[in-house]
Amino acid sequence: MENKFIKAMDGVSELNETHGVKQKGGKQYTEVAKRVEVFRREFGGEYGIQTKLEVNDGKTVVFQAIIIERETGFVIGSGYAEEVRGSSYITKTSAIEVCETSAIGRALASLGLHGGQYASANEMVGVERKKEAISQRRIDTPQKRIETAEQRGIKLMKFIENATADNFDAMFNKAFKLITEIAETDKEFSDKIASAWENKSMELGIN
Repeated sequence: MENKFIKAMDGVSELNETHGVKQKGGKQYTEVAKRVEVFRREFGGEYGIQTKLEVNDGKTVVFQAIIIERETGFVIGSGYAEEVRGSSYITKTSAIEVCETSAIGRALASLGLHGGQYASANEMVGVERKKEAISQRRIDTPQKRIETAEQRGIKLMKFIENATADNFDAMFNKAFKLITEIAETDKEFSDKIASAWENKSMELGIN
């Protein structure tokens, strides 16, 4: 059995030289599909690869992959992977598939079948996009919405200053909604807008 593992590792290493995908920094990486082919060629049906979807909450996908001895059920290798939905074009529609492949790649890597790097191709390419997606998610908080409301409030103040009787009344519902929204976090600013609105209403003779 030991010789089979050595042959499999040698086979993946050879593929890394001949068919490896070049990554940042010039390193070569053997894709998961090719490593699975080597694994099957050397071990046939002696071992199985099982995957389990651990998390799928609409934002994040997490998979576990294990490699087991079919006869005894003994686990000889395992790996986890995570993907952030929408962090790339492919994960917008295929986050589950990408994540499962990554987990299998890491499980194979735990047996020494890594072909140059202890990660899947998707993981290596996706590190930065995952960081960007997580950062964007953190930015997309109530604070961002508050800042947006404040910016809209500034625009509304400019509108009030230059409004005419023709367009002022038509903005009432939108203005009221925005003033109410801003009041939740900045009562002083909302009062200032409301006061400006009332003064302009009186100036234009709109009740």
